[in-house]
Amino acid sequence: MNITLPQKVVKKLAKVPNKSEFIALAVVERFKSLEKDDFRRRLIEGYKESARLRLDEIDAVADW
Repeated sequence: MNITLPQKVVKKLAKVPNKSEFIALAVVERFKSLEKDDFRRRLIEGYKESARLRLDEIDAVADW
C-alpha cells in the first residue's frame, strides 16, 4: 500500500525509528476512537429515545 502524507507529518516521521509500526498503531488508535465516538452517539440516542417513550407513557396515563 502506498500513501501520501502531508509534509509536516513526513518531517515528524523522519525521527521515528519504526515508521510502519508507528503508523499502524496510530491508525488502530484512530479506529478505536471512532468506534468509541460512534458508541457514545448511539448510547445518547438510546437514552433520548427512552426518555421520549417515558414521557409518552406519562402523557398517556395523564390522559386516561
